[in-house]
Amino acid sequence: MAQPSINVNDNFAERLRFWRVSQNFTQAEAARQLDIDRSYFSQVERGRSPGNALRTRFFLIERASSVKTSGHNGVSHGLRNLPVLSWAQAGTATDPNRISQEWEEVVPSDLADEKAFAVKLRGDSMEPKFSDGDIAILLPSMTPTNGEVVLANLRNEGVLCKIMHVQLDYNVIKLSSYNPAYPPLERHREQFHWIYPVASVIKPLRPR
Repeated sequence: MAQPSINVNDNFAERLRFWRVSQNFTQAEAARQLDIDRSYFSQVERGRSPGNALRTRFFLIERASSVKTSGHNGVSHGLRNLPVLSWAQAGTATDPNRISQEWEEVVPSDLADEKAFAVKLRGDSMEPKFSDGDIAILLPSMTPTNGEVVLANLRNEGVLCKIMHVQLDYNVIKLSSYNPAYPPLERHREQFHWIYPVASVIKPLRPR
């Protein structure tokens, strides 16, 4: 059975539905796994707020059943949680192998990149496509290409979310924004701690 894609709206109902379909469960089978009534499961999957007991039980079962099986293009057939770093935490994460452990939020992902993590965006430079508070999922193990949206950590400027264009001499990287109020930037490669492609952006359900 084909695996479902992750919905960009990270809410409990979507996460529950993704887990059920990825495990090839009917609603009745999933309800038995969670030790709840099928009608209650159906209501929660349609958007009803879950109780704390169900939420905790689901997270434990989800983690136990989230076994990664790598596929093509960096995609995994399992679901796992990625840490979500704040904008400030990403700015201090100059070594990608030493990501801060002081995160409280997670997002589900089926990406096979074991170094993948997420960052909560700040500012309006990528409006109208991406907004303050959106969550960008990064692929540290992949090299970004021309025209891709990236998250870059610059040595003296912190973190930037931009569209990347490599100049012909390959030593200069041009960073542009969707918002025309922000002029393009040009930086040499040695000015970057790191620059990672953005795999996807998760938008909150409720307007800010």
